[in-house]
Amino acid sequence: MNRTFLNLEEALKLILENKEDYGNEVVNILNTYNRVLSKEVFAKIDDPPFNRSSMDGYAYKKSSNNSSYILNKDNILYAGHNNKEISIKNDECIKIMTGSVVPEYLDSVQRVEWTESSEENGKTVIHFTNKEKSNNIIFRGSNKKKGEKILDRKFLLSKDIAILSLFGHFNIEVKNKINVGIISTGNEVVSNGAELKYGEVYDSNGPMLLNSINNLSCNGIFYGKVNDDENNIKEILEKSLIENDIILISGGVSMGDFDYVYRVLHDIGVKQIFHGVAVKPGKPLFFGKLDNKAIFALPGNPVSSFITFEIFVKYYIFNCFNLEYNNEYIEAILLDNFNRKDADRLEFIPVEIRYLNGKICVKLIDYNNSSMISSFSNANAILKIDIGIQNINSGDTVYVRYI
Repeated sequence: MNRTFLNLEEALKLILENKEDYGNEVVNILNTYNRVLSKEVFAKIDDPPFNRSSMDGYAYKKSSNNSSYILNKDNILYAGHNNKEISIKNDECIKIMTGSVVPEYLDSVQRVEWTESSEENGKTVIHFTNKEKSNNIIFRGSNKKKGEKILDRKFLLSKDIAILSLFGHFNIEVKNKINVGIISTGNEVVSNGAELKYGEVYDSNGPMLLNSINNLSCNGIFYGKVNDDENNIKEILEKSLIENDIILISGGVSMGDFDYVYRVLHDIGVKQIFHGVAVKPGKPLFFGKLDNKAIFALPGNPVSSFITFEIFVKYYIFNCFNLEYNNEYIEAILLDNFNRKDADRLEFIPVEIRYLNGKICVKLIDYNNSSMISSFSNANAILKIDIGIQNINSGDTVYVRYI
């Protein structure tokens, strides 16, 4: 049977056209790690909210143009102290700690390391031994002013949470977590921990997909492994569709005698968006919708499952979060010769990016086929080889992306 396979751009366009918005919620800032901001966030206050000393030292009025100042012994400026009521004379200085409020009538801080003190006529005199190039004051709003944007929509990391808190945001609007059901299929696939018999393999797709999903601000539910049986597959698919927003099912999507997944998806009313992409590995990929539920049927070979998740599934999830997914590739220099027999599909292979003499270079790794997931232990990128390209020589420019 002749089938038409979509190219990469066509498939991604259809995925984008079928994205869903699963809504927002407000959570406390203590529970925002790896959540997705639903909108841009703006500063509620200036940073810093007052003129702040960047040094331990002595605050003074620079316009007096002295190199020695009488120490005001009655006061000391320390972090957290409201210094508005303190006043000193033009020929005086006052001890100040890092992070303290610098009174507005003072405009400079001399670091303590560049001073000496002496006692003269019952007074302590501070002598400046080196001239400061800076006033050592971080002025109000010099880092960020109230109303300026502080964060774009993104996955929140620890540093972003610090930014939100610093600017007075404590209840944060984020995208709802997406519920994702994960199913492994195949008579030869054995659940983890079970006894492995001759002709069987342990399930690697289920654990890989579950952990990948949980890293994307989603709630992953692993439904285990089902045999190549139409009734069993139908039962678990119907259950997972009720409980989730996205379904990832690996295996059983090709055209073999026991590949029932496609048949079952059709029987339960899933609308096919596409089935088959002109990429290697990942050719039999299926994408469909049932109402607002998305179904990805991934190839069973571990590398194929990994690649299709990286290229297609993550693209869908990011766009559901209203985030831009970086599917861009960077130029690099290939360190080895590469040859392939067939050039009729876009191909992705695992590689290692290295930096040599200031250049981004690509080293091929031991990789033979899409069941060889062990090759990914040394891979930190994938190499894209366009349709029609059969041979690449060492030293040629290639296109890669990090994974």
